[in-house]
Amino acid sequence: MNPLPKLAMVIFALTACLSIARPVSALTVSRDQWDQAGSACQLVAPTTSSKVRQQAAGMRNEGTTNEFVICQFTSTSPLEWATINFQSLDGVDHVVNCTGMVGTTLGFVAYSSKSAAMGPDWWPAEIVWMPADFGESGDFGSALFSVTCLLPAGTQLVTLGSGYAEDVGS
Repeated sequence: MNPLPKLAMVIFALTACLSIARPVSALTVSRDQWDQAGSACQLVAPTTSSKVRQQAAGMRNEGTTNEFVICQFTSTSPLEWATINFQSLDGVDHVVNCTGMVGTTLGFVAYSSKSAAMGPDWWPAEIVWMPADFGESGDFGSALFSVTCLLPAGTQLVTLGSGYAEDVGS
């Protein structure tokens, strides 16, 4: 007896089963990522005379002049929100100015500048970016996001945070 007709019937049956199988749906999980600013940020123009120090407690400006710092947010998907937190070191009121940039100069890029006031009570000030700050809805439109701030003397960057939806399969 020739086994080829049986093999052909098995292949036909498998093909028929596969053609009516339901598609696998993706599962999306919300992720929050937090980072300590001492490791996630750096000086824009490092010099040996700078009094900005990367420490376990944050990125501290122990000097008498304001310094530009840049912080990189890491993500595997477009961000849905991002935040950066500051704290006064000297018990004096301070205002920090920051510009968030989403995307790259090779393609889509958008900027959003914001400020926050730090009081003398040592409680962190916060700046939050949302998709609307970049003309988007739902997410930032890119997983690439960084923030450049003019860090006042006597202050520190404490933490960075972000949220995004990640496709984890089915």
